[in-house]
Amino acid sequence: MTADRTAAGRRRLLTVAGTAGILLGTAACSSSGGVTGTGSLSYDHVRSTAQGLAGTGPCPFGLDLPAALKAAGIDRPVTPGSKGGPAVTTDLGNGRPAEPWPSGFSAPPSMASVPATPPTAWVTCAYTVGSAPIQIDLLAVPENGVAINMMLPYIQKAGGIGVDQLTRFAEAQPTAGQTKLTPGAESVGVARVAANGKGDIALTLSQSSSDAGPEQALTGEALRKATERLAAQLRP
Repeated sequence: MTADRTAAGRRRLLTVAGTAGILLGTAACSSSGGVTGTGSLSYDHVRSTAQGLAGTGPCPFGLDLPAALKAAGIDRPVTPGSKGGPAVTTDLGNGRPAEPWPSGFSAPPSMASVPATPPTAWVTCAYTVGSAPIQIDLLAVPENGVAINMMLPYIQKAGGIGVDQLTRFAEAQPTAGQTKLTPGAESVGVARVAANGKGDIALTLSQSSSDAGPEQALTGEALRKATERLAAQLRP
């Protein structure tokens, strides 16, 4: 994920929080407690791996999109990369402390300041499936239960969903080991992955938005199954 996407994501987060009163930021900086998990990947491992990834390398952590699509009954040729861009990109966020709202910004009454956010490790693997651009996004954070909340601005944009739909999805988001689809066109699969130790990991499989709408073969239950399969593939 590029610096531009990071900045845009923060702007979208403020917009969603300010206009809908969704407490995304509060959820993003609050831990679900000190419970540690026993999954395959840890936040530290995702971050250290992301630091050494090259743009032309294979998708890390054992992720095999062709196998996942085949298991879901999607028969399409798969090519790494899309529109000449790199096949793998990363973004390592150092976190941000709580800070005052921008001057003149109408903030929700329950949010006294722009909430703090924890450090992040975000890995994106881009592909062309048939003629459709599709990507895997993996986000790891060192706080429990917050990864999907931090991805909500991206999930909203990728899924082409409105604020009300985003609110409903946020309120019933996947728990560890679950995979769900965004409402509407069902064009984003979202899985929460059990982390090893303290932290939280989320994985999404989505199409890039286009005026023509999503490729239907890569939506709905087939997409959910492919996302679920990808989450099951993850390994150090």
